Amino acid sequence: MNPVDWWIWIVFGLLLGALEMFVGGALWLLLAGAAAVIVGLLAGIGVSGLPAQGILFAMLLASAFLIRRRLRPSPERVAGEPMTGEAGTALSRNGPGAPGAVRMRGTRWPARTAGSGSIRKGAGVRVVRMDGITLFVEPE
Repeated sequence: MNPVDWWIWIVFGLLLGALEMFVGGALWLLLAGAAAVIVGLLAGIGVSGLPAQGILFAMLLASAFLIRRRLRPSPERVAGEPMTGEAGTALSRNGPGAPGAVRMRGTRWPARTAGSGSIRKGAGVRVVRMDGITLFVEPE
């Protein structure tokens, strides 16, 4: 890559940042975009050679991902509080053995019915337990 081609990293980073807005992820694409922009800026001031830029990008990306994982809240606790016992709304019909979704604290969560009955869409639910990020709910 020529020293003049620093702008390719900048454009790549901006595209990744824009893509993050459309897919609504957990900032992973935004972090990759920021790493690409940083590499582009450093390439513009003298870091030459695609291998050196690629290694720098990989190091920045790995560092950003590690920091992001460390800052991510535990699925069992959101905002420092357990979710067991909290109320929400069923976003889909939840039946025994069939996965569904609920809205809690303004976020969509995967859910399953805790009992043998089913829960209709729009019904109030209460969290009985969690398994990872899956909420087990019962009708309120």
